[in-house]
Amino acid sequence: MRIAYTTHQFFPEYGAGTEVLTLRTAREMRARGHEAVVFTGYPVKGQFSRENAEDAYEYGGLPVFRFRHSNTWSLLPKNPMEAEYENLFFAGLFRRELRRFRPDVVHFYHLQRVSASAVAVCLELGIPMVYTVTDFWPLCPTNQLLLPDLSLCEGPDGDGANCIAHLAGIHGGAAGRFFRALPPRVLGRLARISGMVPWPERSIPAMAKALAARPGILRERMNRIDAILVATGFMGETLARFGVERERIRRVPFGIPGGDGTSPRAADRGGRETFRAGFIGTLYEHKGAHVVLEALRRLPADLPVEVLLYGDAGWFPSYGERLRCLAGGDGRVRFCGTFPGERTGEVLGGMDVLVVPSLWHENSPLVILEAQRAGVPVIASRVGGTSELIREGENGFLFERGDDGELARILERLCRDGDLVGRLSRNAPAPRTMESYAGEIEGVYRALATGDSVHR
Repeated sequence: MRIAYTTHQFFPEYGAGTEVLTLRTAREMRARGHEAVVFTGYPVKGQFSRENAEDAYEYGGLPVFRFRHSNTWSLLPKNPMEAEYENLFFAGLFRRELRRFRPDVVHFYHLQRVSASAVAVCLELGIPMVYTVTDFWPLCPTNQLLLPDLSLCEGPDGDGANCIAHLAGIHGGAAGRFFRALPPRVLGRLARISGMVPWPERSIPAMAKALAARPGILRERMNRIDAILVATGFMGETLARFGVERERIRRVPFGIPGGDGTSPRAADRGGRETFRAGFIGTLYEHKGAHVVLEALRRLPADLPVEVLLYGDAGWFPSYGERLRCLAGGDGRVRFCGTFPGERTGEVLGGMDVLVVPSLWHENSPLVILEAQRAGVPVIASRVGGTSELIREGENGFLFERGDDGELARILERLCRDGDLVGRLSRNAPAPRTMESYAGEIEGVYRALATGDSVHR
């Protein structure tokens, strides 16, 4: 079979969870004798031209077609807010490349930057579609359902007024202050009125009009995709509340390479004098690394504990500086930088627990599956799909989102009770293998290619 994948960004510059899952799936399909190609977005600042809007390269032998996307500039349509979810310029490039590659199925792992115009192109060409939803982009242009004040969002309201206020709060400026100052009822009325007037494409009312139209267009596109795969029940229910037809949604938990429990387990590493709590991920506010440091400050100074932070502190410089200020030269904090994926087991082997302190509704973080494979207990925020991966008190602990006091109490308890850490480690479930995951995905592809039902 020929399979085309899409994602919002890709290696070598980007390598977070969605990119890793896309790469692993494409490689596994190639190992099974299929052809695979990746179509990806690439974030750029400011303007770009038709001449430099695309390029192609190979990553690990995998062909990659890359499209440049700007949050402030678009070639077609010229309204960048509309192009965020309906990029007609990309649609032309995608149509051309699909006609060349002639895929049997297109599998979306993300549609940000490439936009939902990819769905329309596949419908036009009669190509079956699969969408693995890894975050909340179909509902939220910021992906996270997280408001500027870090409170959780339930998704777009009927007229998109809350989305307009949300983005205004992020981008600031005179326009942002204007929209934030309006009562929700007035803002909703303005959104409806904006939809009736042919505003200039890059004007503020045109942006509001495009944002208000976003939920309806994406809901319609989602309900034209043949199979929508989710890793957690939480994600499935969230999409169903948004209006995605339940019969299209199928739960397919993620897998990881070697996820069969055969790797060394954390309980077998032997004791250490210092208890090590680790964080692995993007060093940005929604991932919550600061919550770990705030919890550390609550612990007794003589408690033998150390915090290892793995991530690029320079990727979001202001947040990186905030973390360094919170650490304040505390010798118990180590900024460890990044590491190649093949070292994940080794890095986890240097921890007693992994902390996943996310402030947003995580879907199914691969790092939790990697930790469970290594037998490392996980302490995580009680949010989203994360709660489905951890059995409280059996293989890890959950704490309320952002509650550094509760996290500190859990860390102190584990630091003082090595037997409890060992028991949690031994109870870590063996996650699904990548081979098992890819096999189920391959079954979906084959059913679509032969016209069989993929729904259960």
